[in-house]
Amino acid sequence: MPPHVHPRLPTIRFRLALLVLSCVLPAAIVSAFLIYDHYRVERASLLGEAMATARSMVSVVDRDFDTVITALSALSVTDDIDDAELAEFHRQATNVHAILPITEIVLYDAATRRQLMNTAPLPGPAGAGNATLLRDVMRTGQPVVSGLTRDGARGQTITVGVPVKRDGAVRYVLAAQVLPAALGAILRDQQVPSSWRASILDGDLRIVARNVDIERYRGTLPAPDLVERMRRQLEDTFDGSTVDGKSVVMLYSRSAKSGWSVTLGIPHANLAAGLMRTLESLIIATVVILALGLGMAWLVGGRIAHSVQALIEPATALGTGQAVKPAIVDFSEAQQVADSLVRAAAALDEARGRADSELRERRAAQEALQAADLRKDEFLATLAHELRNPMAPLVNALEIMRLGGPGKPPPPNVLDIIERQLKQMVRLVDDLLDVSRITTGKLGIRDDAIVLQDVVTHSLETAGPLIAQRRHALSVNVPEEPVHLRGDATRLAQVLSNLLNNAAKYTPNGGRIALHAVRLHAPERVRIEISDNGIGIPADVLPHVFDIFFQADRSLGRAQAGLGIGLSLARRLVELHGGTLAATSPGKDLGSTFALELPVSVAGAVPTPDADAGAEPLPPLRVLVADDNIDHANTLRTLLIAAGQTVNVCYDGLSALRSADTFAPQIAFLDIGMPRMDGYELARRLRADPRHRGCMLVAVTGWGQEKDQQSSQAAGFHRHIVKPLQPTQLRALLQERASRATMHDTV
Repeated sequence: MPPHVHPRLPTIRFRLALLVLSCVLPAAIVSAFLIYDHYRVERASLLGEAMATARSMVSVVDRDFDTVITALSALSVTDDIDDAELAEFHRQATNVHAILPITEIVLYDAATRRQLMNTAPLPGPAGAGNATLLRDVMRTGQPVVSGLTRDGARGQTITVGVPVKRDGAVRYVLAAQVLPAALGAILRDQQVPSSWRASILDGDLRIVARNVDIERYRGTLPAPDLVERMRRQLEDTFDGSTVDGKSVVMLYSRSAKSGWSVTLGIPHANLAAGLMRTLESLIIATVVILALGLGMAWLVGGRIAHSVQALIEPATALGTGQAVKPAIVDFSEAQQVADSLVRAAAALDEARGRADSELRERRAAQEALQAADLRKDEFLATLAHELRNPMAPLVNALEIMRLGGPGKPPPPNVLDIIERQLKQMVRLVDDLLDVSRITTGKLGIRDDAIVLQDVVTHSLETAGPLIAQRRHALSVNVPEEPVHLRGDATRLAQVLSNLLNNAAKYTPNGGRIALHAVRLHAPERVRIEISDNGIGIPADVLPHVFDIFFQADRSLGRAQAGLGIGLSLARRLVELHGGTLAATSPGKDLGSTFALELPVSVAGAVPTPDADAGAEPLPPLRVLVADDNIDHANTLRTLLIAAGQTVNVCYDGLSALRSADTFAPQIAFLDIGMPRMDGYELARRLRADPRHRGCMLVAVTGWGQEKDQQSSQAAGFHRHIVKPLQPTQLRALLQERASRATMHDTV
């Protein structure tokens, strides 16, 4: 649909008409709700009164039966019953019969159930009475009211029987016959409306009396749903139907005493008649009010439409991004809308700018997350590859040593292979730990007076084997005068060796590598460039080479790609020294250059080189070794014995504690995670024993985080060494212990 074509929309007059409807109809709905609520109250009141009527009728039924039972019980105590002629008792029974709503009074012999006397003017043949009634009276010894039963010529009757006891036993039974018509009088006395359906039910829930069609339904059961409810509870009100199929609100009350019931069925029309009359009045009033309101809406809507139409032009200008002109309108609200359109135009321009900026930021963040996830996957794959690379020659070297047989020295290059590959694995683990310290902000450096030339020499010692292996031509150009720096010589040598190793890896065999250092002035700095003629760095990769875990797909093969953490670690170490590290490359296959700049120390003292610790003889000491890694413990024992030390080895903390009591070690190398007693607890117990006050405790563990070192210091360790323990570290620790006359709790 073109922008200038609009579907037909409702007018303001129509909207005002809806407004009138929205005002009038809720009021009408609320009124209807109140009327309905009033109807529910009246309905509940009517049903409550009907239930009271049913209870009253049940009481009347029970009262009538009680009257008969009382009269019969009074007759039962007379001695005239025992007279063989029964003439006097017949006279008394006839007098009672005359004042009760019954047809006859019959005396039965309890043993034979034979009729002995009857007050009916024309009694039927003398025979056995109601067997069930007589049996119940004799069994319970209490008055019994039977249900509706058929009695020959008399038709359907109700029998009331009372026991006549002699010497505590039932000797006779007095029974009175009550016709159902006598109970129908109860319904007539209550003046039940003719539209209602009222019934009296016996203990078996059969209809005995009914205000309509009693001859048709006497002796039958009411509707099944009513029967089911009456068998569950004594009273209830529910929507049901009568025995003749009329839909009614059915309520009933059942006597707990006699089991007889009264039911009342009230047609729904009787309950809703008042509601319908009130609703008709409400509808008429609502229609009149709506007519008046719609007329007013038509008049007022015309004036409002004029002002609204005046807002079309500025609204169109707002939608097209043009300048919005104030509209001339007839009422203040429309004027406010016109002013809002002007403000909205300015706000819309600002919001569009913010939305565009946020969209760009979200896209950049999404791309960064995808790139980080890709780098993570590449890093894990490369880490597995880098760890397997040194493992393969280690396995091969061990197999070569086994082939030589026991007692034979290994081939000359095997030990060099093992040492070189182990150093490679240690370097990988150290780089990972340094990355962890960087991400947690816990990477620190020493602040010593150092000389650049010494740092370069140390880095060449580390990177030299790989450069020689790849047959690269290396040129080194550094100033002749010593360049004094402040910092950590080991870390700076790590940076330079990292850059040299990268140049050696990514330069084809027989390439050229150059290290060029020059001193700069104003400010005093030194610039070190490491360049090569290798595969270079593409322009799209260059901005990411210092990202952690970043891997460029280099053509010399991924086998030497590394973990993607070396350059990131190098830049962070340079920054901690107050310097910068940058990379440049003309492009693919054109080589690359890494340049770092460091501040020069103006008054730097040349450090005195340490004496060769390995040249000094080691005095013999008693050394305790405790480690659950049996191979590490045994190989450390071999090194210590070779150094002339007396060694005792244990493989758990508790055994080490017991050994210390008899061995009295002067220095102990303890693992942290050991069974039976960990290294922390072992150290605390050794430090608490005055006999081991002079023992130097060294933690040798794979846990190297700062919190681990703090925990070992708190437990009483003097030194914390991260595995593997280097031979130079081992000699230094032994010399440190030997140089002390006594040891104290703190070092």
